[in-house]
Amino acid sequence: MIAVADQPAENPFWFWECFLVPMPTGKKATNLRELLQGLREMEESVLQFHLWQSRLATIQPTIEYPNDFALWAAAALHDERLAEKLSSIDPFAYENLGQIREALVDLLEEYLWDISHNPAVEPGFEFHFCEAAAAHMRSGMVARTLNEFSAGLREVGLDSVYFHVIEAQWRLGVRKLDDFSHWLDHNFTLPELVSAIRDIDIYFYTLEEVRETILALIEQHAGESRGESE
Repeated sequence: MIAVADQPAENPFWFWECFLVPMPTGKKATNLRELLQGLREMEESVLQFHLWQSRLATIQPTIEYPNDFALWAAAALHDERLAEKLSSIDPFAYENLGQIREALVDLLEEYLWDISHNPAVEPGFEFHFCEAAAAHMRSGMVARTLNEFSAGLREVGLDSVYFHVIEAQWRLGVRKLDDFSHWLDHNFTLPELVSAIRDIDIYFYTLEEVRETILALIEQHAGESRGESE
């Protein structure tokens, strides 16, 4: 009997690469009210960049604060309470960017109402609104078995993890649906593995942590399946 990790998939998985080039919009915020106004007026592409694209466009070894707004509140405004509030908004819990914008605006309006002043930053610490130009291309790496998929996932760059897990949430139009679990679901009978991958709280993980978590889950569930078949 062929072990599940060596069973051929009906459809191979192609790993894609993703390249992002940050582009400043020329707009900036020097205080919290200007950030609020920027949130109201910015294009959705700008909102998208500062919520999750920037973790690929910049070097962030850890995600103490998972979006640029929270990071700016902590680093420039020195307001950890506000940073924690901004961090608590998980964009993947919303249906669209409009709902996320509304949640952020409501949060800042309420916060400004409570503190009754307008926190400002020192020169050089302004929030610069950016968006990104994105390019995607299929790599030469393909997986036809679960073992090949694991080997490929270990080897690809973090841009590929970003494309298949984070960017896929919006490309596929379904929250908690990523390319990896989608392929596994349609090619193998491993429902618990698929469910476990979709349960990963990806917004609060670094891309490397997402990769390592998925690899550990594959090893765990493929091993359990192998043991059951023996």
